Amino acid sequence: MSSTGTHLGNTPLNLAKLRELSRRELPEILDKDHGVEKIYHLESDTLETDCPGLIYICRPKLKYMRYIANHIKHFSKTTKVDCWLFFVPERTMICERVLEEEGVKGDITIGDYAMDWIPCEDDLISMELDPSTWKEIYLDGDQTSIYYAAKSLMRLQSIYGLFPRIMGKGDAAKVNMLLRMRREQSVTDEVLSTTSAKTPSLLNCISNHIDQFIIIDRNVDLVTPLCTELTYEGLIDETIGIKHCFVELDASLVNPAQPAAASNNKGIPMPSTPTTTAANNTTSSPTKKKKYVLNSSDKLFSQLRDQNFAVVGGMLNKIAKRINENYEERHHAKTVAQIRDFVGRLDTGIAEEIIGHTVTDEFNKVLEVQQNVVAGIDGNKEPEYIEEMIDKQKPLVQVLRLLCLMSLAQGGLKPKLFDHFEREIVQAYGYEHIETLHRLEKLGLWQKRTNSAASKSTFAQCRRLLRLIVDDVDEFHPNDISYVYSGYAPLSIRLVQCAMQKLGQGSIQSTAGGIGGIGGGGGGGGSAASLFSYVGGHHGSHSNTSLNNQEKNKQQGTGWRGSEDILKLLPGQAFDIKQTVEYGAETNAAMARAKRHGLQHGKTTIIFFLGGCTHTEVSAVRFLAQHDEGRDYLVATTQIINGNSFLAPIIQTRQE
Repeated sequence: MSSTGTHLGNTPLNLAKLRELSRRELPEILDKDHGVEKIYHLESDTLETDCPGLIYICRPKLKYMRYIANHIKHFSKTTKVDCWLFFVPERTMICERVLEEEGVKGDITIGDYAMDWIPCEDDLISMELDPSTWKEIYLDGDQTSIYYAAKSLMRLQSIYGLFPRIMGKGDAAKVNMLLRMRREQSVTDEVLSTTSAKTPSLLNCISNHIDQFIIIDRNVDLVTPLCTELTYEGLIDETIGIKHCFVELDASLVNPAQPAAASNNKGIPMPSTPTTTAANNTTSSPTKKKKYVLNSSDKLFSQLRDQNFAVVGGMLNKIAKRINENYEERHHAKTVAQIRDFVGRLDTGIAEEIIGHTVTDEFNKVLEVQQNVVAGIDGNKEPEYIEEMIDKQKPLVQVLRLLCLMSLAQGGLKPKLFDHFEREIVQAYGYEHIETLHRLEKLGLWQKRTNSAASKSTFAQCRRLLRLIVDDVDEFHPNDISYVYSGYAPLSIRLVQCAMQKLGQGSIQSTAGGIGGIGGGGGGGGSAASLFSYVGGHHGSHSNTSLNNQEKNKQQGTGWRGSEDILKLLPGQAFDIKQTVEYGAETNAAMARAKRHGLQHGKTTIIFFLGGCTHTEVSAVRFLAQHDEGRDYLVATTQIINGNSFLAPIIQTRQE
């Protein structure tokens, strides 16, 4: 597997540009040719090093400032160490204040490193913010991540040109910060226009590649991240954990030199190897962890990642049989590349690890509870199993994941059941979780039912209008995005389909006579709307005044029109903004000629998740891309999350 980024740059948008831009801005002193000898992880307040200089690169978090301050104090007592600190993406006043109060600010040189986007794949870029982004926005009232997102989206537009059309759905957030930043950006652009020192910007041009930008605020769909992901990549994240495209595994798990029987307990045949004796001699040694990159440079992983896991076993079985038949090919491998290619074909260890998890009664019971709850089955079995989990002291995050899912899907729990589970959790896991439950209630994840029937809940209505449950799903030959959850179509991606007008007949039951302009619910603006009031700048408008507007509407669809009933059910404001630029007569004529001769670039739709998205949602977007000929899709997100990482920042700990 390769982690050098060679798998990027194979689409018209060419995301390798983003990677190269960040690389150019990385200070030259980080290059090994300029003296970098060692790399440390900033994990504690103690650090032993014999290097004469240290460069810190970190997010502006208070715990990191305290670590760095303790390091500098320790160095001052022993030997002189020159220190530099680069904040990603930029410094904050509170971090500088902490360094000042610790008495070390004068001993360190401070700078910024604006690494806005990390290209994970040609169809996926991430800001890689902390998983707590959604909690920070909606519980703590911290709008910093919206500020970072706005700046990052401006970076995209400066590289690829303005997004012609911006659509989205989001919840309440303040707009003052973004409006102020827009004014500051206008002044900055005027100053930079007098010099060629900076990279040329395309903020005065409409993008040739990107024709639509859709934002989905995570707060609009809280159900999807709480469900267990059932694609191959999603289950890897659920069971083992994927961090920044890397997975950490026991080296023996994926080492083809390990002893192997004719077949494993799942019927996947594995060839016996001549190094069995050596492997047996090392079984008593401590297990070592090794990091493996997971991206499309691994051809086998690329084939499996978006498949429902029910399909993966059979695919691996066929591949393993082919490997077994061709195993003697190893003797004909002459070069290192050929040998490495052969060994790569044996990498089925991850799948075996997941299979060991998915065949357990516990996994299947949890999955059954989730699917019943999402499908609207309001029975007694689900609460009974959750109570059984509490009695067995299962991890609290797993218990809360099911309870929050039940609360969201049913419009809250019945008062008697709600009070019962609150007592059970506090007694079983500790009194500090009174605060945890309070936080969940404040966020709308944990509520008492106000309606007499779960069928009247917001999610129940969305389930009907958006056809979120598909009974006849075919995981082997899918014809709908619901295959990624074995019957549940992610609400967030159904909204994308609404925006793209790609749902099949009968999928959306909207009323006739749609409203021309979408206002949406929620007072005081929305986080998504606020974000794009900045991104759109003074070019944006809500009116249909863009160039060749009728023709563009044919290409782009009617947007939210026809989906008003659905949008009213969900929190936040819906918007549809057109960005226009006044070109000269010559430019307009050149664009018209290019269009007549078919010289225009293929179109790309960007879908941005504010507050994080799951690997399974990315797989669902890839499914849309496969069935939308002539259009590319790019998923952009603040971070990749799963149900556990989504809830973990909310849970109160004894140390807080």
